[in-house]
Amino acid sequence: MLIGFLRGGLGLASTLLTLVGTAGVISCPVAAEIITIGNQNHLPQLSEAEQAKLDTLLSTRLPMILSTISPDGSTLVLATVNRVSQEDWQVWFLDVASGELQQSLALDNEVFSPVLPIQWLDNTVLRFVQESLFGPWDIVTLNRQTEIVSHTAIYPSLPEEGEVLGVSPDFSKFVIRVFEGDEDVVYLVFLPSLDRLEVARFPDGMEIEPPAWSETGDRVALVMSSVEERRLYDRTPVSPNLANPVIQDALGRTPPEDNVFLQRSTLKVYDFTQAEPLQFEGHAEDSGDLFGQTAISPDGQRLLVKRYKPARVSGRQHPSYLFPQQSYYQVYTLQGDLLQTLDSPILQGPLENGGDFVDADTAIFFATVGTNRHLYVYDLATQQMRSLPLPAGVVDYDAWEVTPDGETVIYAFSSVNQPPEVFKIALDGQSPPQQLTDLNAEIAKINQVQVNPVQFDTRNGPREGILVQPQGAAFPPQAAPLVFWQQGGPGISMVNEFAVEVEMPLNLLPNFGLSVLLTPLAGREGLGPEAYRLHADGSNFGQVDILEGVDILNQVVRRGWSSFSQLGLTGCSYGGYYTSQMIARFPRLVAAANPQCSLLDAFTEWQLGYSSLLSYLVGQTPMEDPQRYAYLSPLYNAAAIRTPTLVFHGSEDFLQVDMARNFHDIIADNEVPVMMYEFQGVGHSLLSVDNQHLAAQLQIDFFRRYLRQQPSAHRQAD
Repeated sequence: MLIGFLRGGLGLASTLLTLVGTAGVISCPVAAEIITIGNQNHLPQLSEAEQAKLDTLLSTRLPMILSTISPDGSTLVLATVNRVSQEDWQVWFLDVASGELQQSLALDNEVFSPVLPIQWLDNTVLRFVQESLFGPWDIVTLNRQTEIVSHTAIYPSLPEEGEVLGVSPDFSKFVIRVFEGDEDVVYLVFLPSLDRLEVARFPDGMEIEPPAWSETGDRVALVMSSVEERRLYDRTPVSPNLANPVIQDALGRTPPEDNVFLQRSTLKVYDFTQAEPLQFEGHAEDSGDLFGQTAISPDGQRLLVKRYKPARVSGRQHPSYLFPQQSYYQVYTLQGDLLQTLDSPILQGPLENGGDFVDADTAIFFATVGTNRHLYVYDLATQQMRSLPLPAGVVDYDAWEVTPDGETVIYAFSSVNQPPEVFKIALDGQSPPQQLTDLNAEIAKINQVQVNPVQFDTRNGPREGILVQPQGAAFPPQAAPLVFWQQGGPGISMVNEFAVEVEMPLNLLPNFGLSVLLTPLAGREGLGPEAYRLHADGSNFGQVDILEGVDILNQVVRRGWSSFSQLGLTGCSYGGYYTSQMIARFPRLVAAANPQCSLLDAFTEWQLGYSSLLSYLVGQTPMEDPQRYAYLSPLYNAAAIRTPTLVFHGSEDFLQVDMARNFHDIIADNEVPVMMYEFQGVGHSLLSVDNQHLAAQLQIDFFRRYLRQQPSAHRQAD
């Protein structure tokens, strides 16, 4: 996607495009074939021992924390799924003290799509809301000891379509959104009376944040947001309207006083213990910064609010509110009095951070900084932020909960060296994390990789990343095969997490002898607002991060770590775009490229896909500047490619497979080695263990063949 494409310009001198070395092209018969991956395939196969290792890696499980922690601090509900397929859903009780997983037939049968978090009514009884298999929403109550379950169905008698947005902790109220043609209506529904109160109306396409509740359920905060459009990834045969407010905002052409996304961004706080429940109504237009997620302190007296600074892009007349460049937080009373502003660099985000109260005077945040996503504790009295002593790696966005006594946080964590597990750590930061689960003990035994931090200088400043190598390899490496990887996005962060799929081969390729270089470039979360916005500035998109990659790969070669005949390139979605654009603009920079699920045609993407993000990144539409859109499209520059290429694409990908076929054919017409594997019935990722098993062998075999163990003679880049 553009976030899958998600997650430069014509003005730079063309001489920049020549400052590269020449990769040695392996002398072998030209291969040019599109192979359909179905049930029977005769494909390259690893040895029996490597097959067994691959099977084990692909069995990695992800933990997901589904519930609050029981009042006695002993138990929470944990789900696990296969990382690769997102299937094989299993639900457990987790003993927070021992890490023991306890099976429950009721949990397995009843919990499949709950509105999070599941709540404990006491140490025995759980309650949650989810959409039932037959349509209506259910309030489900489950007794842990007796395994008895009850259901209360919630459904309108009117022909309405909508969704439940959140439920109060005491289940006395819930918030629903009803879809009504060109606008949506938000209601508070009261139990047991089923009376409802209209609290907001807003145009179709805007978002509402999940409601924030006080512990008693008497107070609730609601935010109308506009950070992303609803139904963002729906593909349509109808071209977007240039006059659409979404497109105009993305292009920076709407004055703030006329911008519906700014004008409709509101914060409403209700207290149902009062005769007049509406206590405060804030309007983003008063400050110019949008409202984001909220949290209410346990004592029900304070409100933590995330705020978004709009993108102020170079060369554009007005700010863009749908694509903010920075975040910060504010603390209010429930009556709207501002108490504090938290404008820490750690929380600049804008999208990959979030927070909640621990108690009335303490907040906890997760935030992505560089290649790590860690936990931070903030003291409201001293206004000090401190990092918990976590190792390099990432905390899962939604998988963390603080114990009822406010002393410990339970969280899911992984890194390239650490398969996903659940950990706990004291909030005072005086002791290291303690691992609770052993979900991936077998994976940990065979994961033979090592990680080192690396830094490079680029024309836009320093860039830091990690080099993942086979265990025991020399660091710094000397004349070693190396694959440069880029994530989907471009806004999505690139972090140090355990990943075994071909789209993100951080643990895949190094376990089979091939190093992977991960370095976040311009346009990525966690590098600060200027770098984050850099894609959209001026005419940068389509080249600013490409040129940073050229700088980095030239330094890799100059340092002697690798050679141009030993460098590979891969990525999926925007990473596939990056790979394809790189080899089209710099045909001999790398020795082999594996673009996957790639955006290849900017014209088609604007007409049928994520037109708002593409408008934001480019600053113009294809009708206004078709020449620029052609420049940005690897498909129309594929005739320049001289790099041996392996293409992966799903037949049902919303990034049309026909574009990938044409891309393949253009490369083949120039007698460049190219193979395309079209995965039947597959969408925008190879979401099955079988497909990943096949693709992994193809990827490993491809890079082993084309990345020489010994460098060939070559001209080094300037």
